[in-house]
Amino acid sequence: MKLIKLFSIVSIFLALSVQSCSDDKPTQPVWEYPGNGDKDPEEPEQPEPIGPLTSIKAICNPERGYNLESNYFAHNLANPWHNVSFPSLWIPEIETLNNAKDDGITLTQLTFYLSEFVGKDISQEAFDNMQKVFDSARDLGYKIHIVFAYDYDPYATDATFDDVFRHLAQIKPFIEKNIGIVDLWRMGFIGAWGEGNQSPMSNDWENKTKLVKGILDAYPERFMALRYPSHLAKFIDLGLTDEYVARVGYTNDYFTASEHPRAPGNDYTFGSADYLQVEEKSPFVKVVGEIPYNEDTEWGLDFLISVPNSIKALKEHHYSALDVTQNNALNFENWKRYELTPDELKNMKVLFDDAYFRNSEGKLVKRSAYQFVRDHLGYHLYLNAEKTKLEVSGKQLSYNITVYNTGFSTILNPRPVHLVLVDDQGNIAQTITLEDVDPRNWQPYDPQKQDYKQIYHSIKGNTAITVSGKYKVGLWLPDPTEELKDIDIFSIRFANTATVETEKYRINIIGETEF
Repeated sequence: MKLIKLFSIVSIFLALSVQSCSDDKPTQPVWEYPGNGDKDPEEPEQPEPIGPLTSIKAICNPERGYNLESNYFAHNLANPWHNVSFPSLWIPEIETLNNAKDDGITLTQLTFYLSEFVGKDISQEAFDNMQKVFDSARDLGYKIHIVFAYDYDPYATDATFDDVFRHLAQIKPFIEKNIGIVDLWRMGFIGAWGEGNQSPMSNDWENKTKLVKGILDAYPERFMALRYPSHLAKFIDLGLTDEYVARVGYTNDYFTASEHPRAPGNDYTFGSADYLQVEEKSPFVKVVGEIPYNEDTEWGLDFLISVPNSIKALKEHHYSALDVTQNNALNFENWKRYELTPDELKNMKVLFDDAYFRNSEGKLVKRSAYQFVRDHLGYHLYLNAEKTKLEVSGKQLSYNITVYNTGFSTILNPRPVHLVLVDDQGNIAQTITLEDVDPRNWQPYDPQKQDYKQIYHSIKGNTAITVSGKYKVGLWLPDPTEELKDIDIFSIRFANTATVETEKYRINIIGETEF
């Protein structure tokens, strides 16, 4: 039996079972440093010196992170409030306007206004327009948080549920065709900006329940986002069954860290029924948000909100994405200046990996709150190379791979995991699909215990090998759709592994072997 050479990346953990569940024994969180064994045990520990605020490069990963925002009429791709049309105010321009080109962003909220089609069908020209925008997003490596709405201003149209259900039936095959590009479907349709208010439809709970079911039926195995958590109980009372409820996430369109006078009932404020509901449900559903605009108005946010309180809410509600286009020049700029240290995060019970706060020389440094949030929205995956083992016996490969996640959330949409052998030219020589591994179970900590202790996920098994020679062994997590699976940027990258990247693949290398 041959023990395989692994790429050495130092981390400390307890290996867990194949089922990716936590051990009953207490675990050592990733951020607890092991100390210096050469010192006299009675000599007090000296704190490690910490360097200045230092930037860290973003990892470009799908379905997580900061997101942009764009809005167009479906019938002509004009912006509702500015005298421009697509591709103006689209991803490249919005990235530049918000100083976000280096932030590894892969998501945009996209609202299509169907205002022109109240009382009639959506035209084929409109679907062609929407397809053009979707195709552009794919080519730019982006996925979409989709919103369909009628009212670009309060009461801009007199849309009814007859329009909603007629259009939903038309939209369903469009979404089925593009399901890989759509990361999240926000409920939309009703009221100003599709946020559910200021519409005669707002209080029609039976039709709203029917709409939730219709969206989820058109968008299988994925999530719809609800604006107001309190509405969920009404939908359940009207017959929304568990299989639907399990796929209802949340979009907090008034994220203010509970500090705005208008926060109660709009933000998910600390200690409220809304907050507790989202805290309980959020480990298993999509949660996204946006900060109000920097405006000196009743609803605007023209002051700085607490960074620690913001991180607390993002962590406890397992946010996958946060809109960076609103309040960019005030609060996000403050986050860029706000210095985070390991000790501060430990006190806040926020997970992180020690390596995140190390510079290229291995020295401890500070990171900005902006970059920390950017990198920990959604999942943030690591391989524990020290405990990962590959063994070869003849033409059999045995593997015991351990991964962990320090992000606020986990992978939530369907995604396969493949063990692959890669030759010297970067080609995949053999693919082993790990049918019993579901990365949606890779939670950062046990959501039932809520003790914020790092948990570890073990991938174990053995497989027959059909090739001979020397190969790198890697994990490949591509998009599950035919449209995107062979586009490298839609595959998931780990934070601490070498990678093999081509136009088709992004593979996380865990070792080398010879058969």
